Amino acid sequence: MHYALVTGTDHGIGLELARQLLSRGYYVTACRLRPQEEAIDALCAGNPGRMQVLTLDISQDESVKQMAQAVERATPCLDLLINNAGILGDMAKTVGDELDFDEMLRVFNVNALGPLRVTNALAAHLLRGEEKKIINLSSEAGSIQDCWREGWFGYCMSKAANNMQGALVQNALRRGGVRVVQMHPGHVATYMRGHLDTTARITPDLSAAGILRVALDTAWPASDRPLFLDEQGNTLKY
Repeated sequence: MHYALVTGTDHGIGLELARQLLSRGYYVTACRLRPQEEAIDALCAGNPGRMQVLTLDISQDESVKQMAQAVERATPCLDLLINNAGILGDMAKTVGDELDFDEMLRVFNVNALGPLRVTNALAAHLLRGEEKKIINLSSEAGSIQDCWREGWFGYCMSKAANNMQGALVQNALRRGGVRVVQMHPGHVATYMRGHLDTTARITPDLSAAGILRVALDTAWPASDRPLFLDEQGNTLKY
């Protein structure tokens, strides 16, 4: 059996990733932020012995430490780590507006440092796995070369930093066979804006299916740097 861990499985892409990994035969550790989000509990109840559900706040060191201890107790290794959890922050303000820098720090803490906390805590477990893959949910908004926005500072800057942490992690772990992909999931109809984003054309199940096709069914070219791909497998610019 192969073992996967997905963060941010409360709903949306993360929930669908957990569901589809189960259908592929993985044992899934599903990490959610809010215990009152019960969709993942129903999925777990329908798959006895094939998954565990943990509460995890990737912005908090102690929460990540407790998660890693639970994973070590329940599974012999980790084959696939999907750092999916993330937040948006303010999307409208630009230079000259009254900017909320504390909010930006919160976004950066979740989107950039959060995946690093999780990967750092699980690195040894991942090195014991067979597949040794890390998928970081990044965004085209983190591309410096293709930047067209004038604001959305917290999200864009944190996703660019997310890309850098992915490169540093691969540099450190590639001798152990670990590969990293920075993944743009597409413009997905989720509740990250506090309401359903009805302007999005991609549903969470389609995005999750694309992510897993790229992660599991596609032969990755050799590269010293993490690949930066969208859910269709297209290469993006850093």
